[in-house]
Amino acid sequence: MQSRCGSSESKRSPRTPPHQGTSAGCSPSDFEDTAAAIEGIYRVQSYTRNDSSCQPGGESLLGSDRFAAVFTGEVFGRPFLDIVSCSSAADCRDKVAATKSGTGFVIDFSFTLTSVGPGGALTGAGVSTGFGDGETCREAEMSTTLLTLVDESLRLEQALTIAADYPAEDGICSTTAAQQAAQGATCSAMEVLTATFFEPL
Repeated sequence: MQSRCGSSESKRSPRTPPHQGTSAGCSPSDFEDTAAAIEGIYRVQSYTRNDSSCQPGGESLLGSDRFAAVFTGEVFGRPFLDIVSCSSAADCRDKVAATKSGTGFVIDFSFTLTSVGPGGALTGAGVSTGFGDGETCREAEMSTTLLTLVDESLRLEQALTIAADYPAEDGICSTTAAQQAAQGATCSAMEVLTATFFEPL
């Protein structure tokens, strides 16, 4: 993959649609061209999370889903690339169809990329609200994601910053409050997914 433009990241909740950010010299078509070349069904080699440091390693999170569907989409005119876990090639195709129809399903993992970064890597960023515990919101996360593809081997690294607990607003945990609670914190965990191309979608 060749670099086409500078990186730019968007922040989103995993429960809300992704939004594209573009930097000077970067257009949605640059992202779309790069993302389209990555689409397909991949066989997962490893999926780990390191809660001790912002480095690869840690415990395996690999469950029954040993495949991943990598596919493009668009929300409000903004393109994105989704990576969604699946149990088989057929299940991958079913989940792509379900995503496009707005039907829900159960997954082991999912990641979203929205921009092209240095060297042609795809990037994304997000924020989760965490969960409500009475009047307190806990375990909110901010994430930055980097996806590279060498030959037919995909590698995704997601750096995670854990926010401090913060008060719920009228009983609701929000992404804005989660971002504020994460200010000043540094990356403390990392998830890594590796996979190899299996077959086209």
